[in-house]
Amino acid sequence: MRLSSLVRRLRKGSMESKVRDAVEAGIGLYNTCWALGDAFFVENAHAVILEWCREQMAEMRRPYGLDYVTLALTLLGEENEESARFSFGVLRPSDFYEDGPVPGKLETLVSEWRSEGHLDSSRWLSAVMFSWGDLTRELLLAG
Repeated sequence: MRLSSLVRRLRKGSMESKVRDAVEAGIGLYNTCWALGDAFFVENAHAVILEWCREQMAEMRRPYGLDYVTLALTLLGEENEESARFSFGVLRPSDFYEDGPVPGKLETLVSEWRSEGHLDSSRWLSAVMFSWGDLTRELLLAG
């Protein structure tokens, strides 16, 4: 009985270390940064972000249909200090299209940031998307 408990514990620790190693290696992370000095970008930020997200999702792995992603946006100032951020939580690719919640939420968020002066006082908008499918595929390959 004790041996099976020990084996389970070792396997669990092994999986935790595999996950940690994969995340630290950047597996499943997609990121970009846009300069906010560009008037075209500021006026069309929600559409540009949405297009970038869709392009990234097209590159992601989906083992066993696992297509979940997590999206976070951050506004950064002159000294790379964070002035505003928003996390969309766990989403599916369909959430990024017409009937999904992301297009409307992005437009609302950018509008709020504009009206609150965050877009004028910030220098960069950073987007990070994490693919749960990419991580899962890496863990499946690692055994």
